[in-house]
Amino acid sequence: MPMSEGIILELRFFGTAFLWGILMMVLYDIIRIFRRLIPHNITAVAIEDILYWLVCGVLIFRMLYLENSGAIRGFAIAAVIMGMLLYLQFLKLLNRIRKKLHSSVKRFIMNSK
Repeated sequence: MPMSEGIILELRFFGTAFLWGILMMVLYDIIRIFRRLIPHNITAVAIEDILYWLVCGVLIFRMLYLENSGAIRGFAIAAVIMGMLLYLQFLKLLNRIRKKLHSSVKRFIMNSK
């Protein structure tokens, strides 16, 4: 296999792992929304978290198995973590924008009276 083909495969693998990190955080956000809609006691939260991490573990193992013959590679785990962190930063940015927009609209309404 030529060197450029190997690099492309590694980049594709990195990108796949990165996207899985984002997907894992989206899934956890869905769980958090569900918890806000339906109040949970601490036991239910613990069970949901255990199930979440079990599902994520299976999904990541499956990704590693399909993409890399099951070999655990440090950069793949780093890519998953980077995807998760980027998603969290994106949410913080969206929240800041939402707050500024909310205060601007509120200020506009209050001044127009």
